[in-house]
Amino acid sequence: MVGVVVMRGLTVAVALIAVLLAGCSDTTSDGGTPVPGQATPGEPTIEGTGAETAQPEQTKPSLEIASAPIGGNVEAGGLRQCAEVNWLGRSPIPDGTAIRLGSPGLDPDGVFEFDQSSCSGDLRPCSDAEWQSVNFKPCYVGVRQVANGSDDVSLIIPVKATCARQEDCDSLVDGTGGSQIRFTPDIIETPSATTSGH
Repeated sequence: MVGVVVMRGLTVAVALIAVLLAGCSDTTSDGGTPVPGQATPGEPTIEGTGAETAQPEQTKPSLEIASAPIGGNVEAGGLRQCAEVNWLGRSPIPDGTAIRLGSPGLDPDGVFEFDQSSCSGDLRPCSDAEWQSVNFKPCYVGVRQVANGSDDVSLIIPVKATCARQEDCDSLVDGTGGSQIRFTPDIIETPSATTSGH
């Protein structure tokens, strides 16, 4: 009977020592019990599942030109005229550069107004056109004369260029002027007043 009690006491003592040793083990040394969420040596760190922080967007150099260096032939047919618009700045346009055309204007205004029907229907209009070094194509602007004028009227088109490098943007305006496209007004005959007979 004494032997059974001693055996039970020894079993309890061994169990108690095992529990105490487990509670005192070092979790940071090799062979320790890992803490949830903490990497053990030799294992990769577990990344969180939340949304990643967005990287800042790289902005490309850009340039705006109020009166782009443009030129081209103007076809006139009475009071209607159509201008072929080409880039006269650095040629060819640098690789990685895109030139987007803005809304055209006339200087002075009041003599002509824009009328794209003055150009053939299959010609590319300049509204929102974009030029690049590859597949460059001219665009066309049509006008119709609405009043008499003594001076030629300049076609002004602003552009915004986005470039791969700042040097490419800077080179677009080196040694170039503005628009070389002019519309020449014709004489609009005003109907003569006629007096009716009594």
